[in-house]
Amino acid sequence: MREEEVTFLLKRYATPAAFPEALEALRADRVVTLIGESGTGKRSGAVALLKKVMRGGGRMIVLSPDITLEDLAERTFDSGNGYVVLDRVDDGALRDAQADFAWRRVQERVHKCGAHLVVTTRPRMRPALPTSVRHVLWEAPSTEEVLRLRLNLGGCSEETIEQAVNLIRPNCPVAKAAEVADGICAGRTPAQVWEEYDTNTYETVQRWFDAPGRTMREILQVTTVAFAAGNGIRACEQLFALLDSHLSREFTGAGAPRGALNSVPVSLTAAGVPAAAGKDKAPAGKRAGGAEAALFDHRRALLDIELLTTRRIPMGTVTREVVLFGTPSHRRWVFTELCARFGVEFWDAVQTWLTALLSEPDAPCPSGTVSGDEFEVSMAAGLAILATTDFEEVVRSYLLPWAAGHAGRRGQRMAVYVLWDMSQSDLGLDTAALAIARDWALSASPELRGTAALAFSGWLGVRFPSDAVKWLWHLIANENGSGMGAAALARFFALLVYHDEDPSRVLGLLTYRLGKHASTSARSRLKSQTFAVVVTILCIRDASGRPVAMRYFVLHPDRADALLHLWAGAFCYRPVRRIAVQAFADHLRALPVLTEETETAARALGRGLRAHLPDAAERTALGTDLVRLTRGKGPHDAIRALLDELRKA
Repeated sequence: MREEEVTFLLKRYATPAAFPEALEALRADRVVTLIGESGTGKRSGAVALLKKVMRGGGRMIVLSPDITLEDLAERTFDSGNGYVVLDRVDDGALRDAQADFAWRRVQERVHKCGAHLVVTTRPRMRPALPTSVRHVLWEAPSTEEVLRLRLNLGGCSEETIEQAVNLIRPNCPVAKAAEVADGICAGRTPAQVWEEYDTNTYETVQRWFDAPGRTMREILQVTTVAFAAGNGIRACEQLFALLDSHLSREFTGAGAPRGALNSVPVSLTAAGVPAAAGKDKAPAGKRAGGAEAALFDHRRALLDIELLTTRRIPMGTVTREVVLFGTPSHRRWVFTELCARFGVEFWDAVQTWLTALLSEPDAPCPSGTVSGDEFEVSMAAGLAILATTDFEEVVRSYLLPWAAGHAGRRGQRMAVYVLWDMSQSDLGLDTAALAIARDWALSASPELRGTAALAFSGWLGVRFPSDAVKWLWHLIANENGSGMGAAALARFFALLVYHDEDPSRVLGLLTYRLGKHASTSARSRLKSQTFAVVVTILCIRDASGRPVAMRYFVLHPDRADALLHLWAGAFCYRPVRRIAVQAFADHLRALPVLTEETETAARALGRGLRAHLPDAAERTALGTDLVRLTRGKGPHDAIRALLDELRKA
């Protein structure tokens, strides 16, 4: 964890009531576990606790949330360092007595190494907590404490602080109090900031649902936008019509016409779509039947909904008008209200609607179109938000069947997009997404394993790079020659390089694997797989056609030692040598696209390969092949410089 990240987390930190107990446990035992829901500040609490007990120049090390107690008990902890596992995933494999013993081993290991460890996790269903390591129930500090602290640090007067505190709204989350404080510190009055807060709250959405005369049509239109925010008006109209059709069939029979739900008597609608406890009735239909229904302006009705707005988005030389929530936070509260008010029939219809959109060829927003791409991105974000309210519904009704191929390739892709959204957003679901992908990677289903490979090769892997490498290699080692895992690992490497993230875990894994096979001359399945993966990574190009490995070398020649080792290993292993040398020669031609200093880069490349190819015969053979493969091709000066360096004694 970078020092600036630590400083940022602790800059305005308010200690909760459980902090002294956790600090006492950490000082006494060197290990403590914080148990709390998402949003209670466990991450900041863990960092603050470690900062209190660490001495000297120790570092804070973040470990994978997927790490097991056995792994913790067997790993090496460096003396003086602080270690943190954020939202550790408990797979429930250990019984209570086994878990207690495993925790005892962890505590003894950390104590022996002279380090400190804080583990954060969420409440679990186990009847008893382990006693060998203290488990502290963690809650966020009070809203008033956070508000006062931030306003004091911001230099606000006592009068301003008291005004702000007196205006605190009931059930105001701590995170929102922090936002309010930031607004006041920026120069606005407490009344102005709290008034803006009122328009963003859950109560605003709740009042919209409870408004007299609220119709089922309007609720379905809002439901449509909750899954399709950011799509064009026409696309939203088409999506709404299909949802209306599916819901009508669910409640009034398979042969019901589109829109039939809006003309159903109130009593039937209330029976079929039960309102939440305390509500007088479910929404009724509007403008039922006759010419008035036929002439109803669907577009105006959509755009007149108070929660929604439109925005013009530049797209090249033209602009597109898209439908959005006027206040982004309202999208989440809409899902909360829908879950509270409607039962299984409603959500079954929504699931059928979304699955049909992915699998039916004549559905709106088809794959490969602008509207289709927009809808996939928006639907993934919507399902990730829905998971914060009803996680089981999202996993059971969408992620698992789609990942298993029940909605085709597009459904598998959508399941991956949802995991990416869960892992990259601030919804607090990143470790849950990791656990889901891990389970798929361990599955016997080839479809689930393929979806896991796709998930780990993208943004889930960027969020958890060590876990991505671990599980992608698991897929590689257990596949039947399909090359799926190798392609996924290569895509992950390309993604990291393209976004200038650190690919050292990918390169380090392969360097380690090559080292294990270096002492054996005999071929084995795993050895052949390892070199096949190496060649796949060395050959891959990004979307613009640039060779990824060469680009990484040009960008970071000082960090390319592992990459040079892979090149040298591939050049010396006869089954893949021809492919590796041909790819390397082809990639040399891309040097002018990657750098203006082509000759300098080529000399560095030649020096590096000479260092990793100590056998003069191998260097001579490589040079001969490169001369043949690059004859008549540029950049001539760069290739000549590389060959000069390669031929030096």
